[in-house]
Amino acid sequence: MIHLMKLEMKKVRIKRYILFSLLGIVYGILFTVVGLSDSSSAGYDYRLAFQMVQLVFCFYYILLFAVLTVAYVIHEYTNKTILVLFAYPVDKRRLILAKLCLVAALIAVSMTIGFLCCGAFIIWVDQYFDLVKGEFRISVLGQWASAAVKEILMFCGLGMWTFIFGMIRKSVTVTFISAVVLCYVRQFLLVGMNEPEETWLMVVITLSVTAAGVWYTLKHRIVQIE
Repeated sequence: MIHLMKLEMKKVRIKRYILFSLLGIVYGILFTVVGLSDSSSAGYDYRLAFQMVQLVFCFYYILLFAVLTVAYVIHEYTNKTILVLFAYPVDKRRLILAKLCLVAALIAVSMTIGFLCCGAFIIWVDQYFDLVKGEFRISVLGQWASAAVKEILMFCGLGMWTFIFGMIRKSVTVTFISAVVLCYVRQFLLVGMNEPEETWLMVVITLSVTAAGVWYTLKHRIVQIE
């Protein structure tokens, strides 16, 4: 599987997507600056400041997951180049799964770096400009790490649903629309349950349902060429 992922990485120019990932980090930092500056009088603490980053990353990285899904998978079907790929003496489902795992790995790494950069920026900006309510303590890092791991797993899980929906009609449009819809559904669920972020139970349920959806897609939709 690792060998297949390396081969897939060579097929698509990865540098442009690294740039998109870096732009997501910059966007997260800028959003944090604006939020803290406008709301400093209301008293944003470290938890709320990190939640602003989570909100930005939700929309940005799920959409980036959809972009990579289109680049690595959907375009193969719309351009019919998938027929060449399927001529290789390798299981078709294994090939597509390698593409999906590569996309998930790229997003996970990008989000990890993004959370580290944005977290460090929040600490730095508070030390010099005192925009965050409360005193920084080491325990904050533990809370951030737990929240970051949950969000990385959650957003990769939701991102995989862009693959599932996109493969229904092998449609670029459906893939992108599903990314936007998933972001809003996630926010509505959190508001409806009065939760600031996902619980571990929500993450486990989401990943379990996602695994079932991916399995069904790999089993029934891969070999169908529109």
